Amino acid sequence: MALNYQKLMNWPFPAVVRRYSQEDCILIARGFGAGGSPDWAEPDRSFLEPGDALQVLPATAVALADGEFWQMDPRTGIAWQQIVHAQESLRMHRPLACEGELVITQKIDEVFDRGADKGAVMLQTLTLSEPTGKAVASIEVTTLLRGNGGFGGKPQDTPRPAPLPTRQADLVLDIPTPGSPDTLFRLSADIAIAAQTQGKPQAMMRGVGCFGLACRGALRLVCGNDARRLRSFTVRYAGPMYTGETMRLELWQVEPGLALLRMHAVERDQPVLSHGVIEYQD
Repeated sequence: MALNYQKLMNWPFPAVVRRYSQEDCILIARGFGAGGSPDWAEPDRSFLEPGDALQVLPATAVALADGEFWQMDPRTGIAWQQIVHAQESLRMHRPLACEGELVITQKIDEVFDRGADKGAVMLQTLTLSEPTGKAVASIEVTTLLRGNGGFGGKPQDTPRPAPLPTRQADLVLDIPTPGSPDTLFRLSADIAIAAQTQGKPQAMMRGVGCFGLACRGALRLVCGNDARRLRSFTVRYAGPMYTGETMRLELWQVEPGLALLRMHAVERDQPVLSHGVIEYQD
């Protein structure tokens, strides 16, 4: 079944009410690798200890908005086995409470046609709001539909990201990924690609886990681990991340409150995130 552009643009996403607790926020933080090594125990303490002082990692919004894999519905016409999570952007309108209730809405903004041999690009926006209607966070997701090009839609007109500086990074941080193959944000076995590194089995991490780990690292580098200072965080996915490896986050400060970043796997020397941008209260 071919992709139906109009049906996708009018897809009936129901509003979802998500209730969450301090325990959920801590579990998600651990899924992002918080407290995963002795060197990170103290920096991550405020994200892991329940109570009035608990801070919520901003990327928790992405985990809370994570829902069912609706693209598998055959009525969409999406070749879901060939989709690739390409880019993600989080914008915070106010800090996340450490427990409470959120209303999650989403819509498809556009589907661009790159041609039969290059696939299509789908842009989505998810909004997390308080029950009163006040927006808490907005998430923009870009998905490459590799099996759905040539449906007759408009060509992609989004600009290419600016290249990263050629100079040495201003700040560098090594971050261990979660060590357990059954960590919270691992890919499920039916769609994961098995990995083997130096004879040790590993699990591939989902994009939300990769996003959260990088955002946590950037928060430490430029926000002093103060979650309230983050304004927005954007990344392009460039390669897989596995459990039990080391991520190296490189960051370039370009102006007050704005920095560019990338992340790669140290042991494999392979890119994981590229063309990242963080906006923060300086």
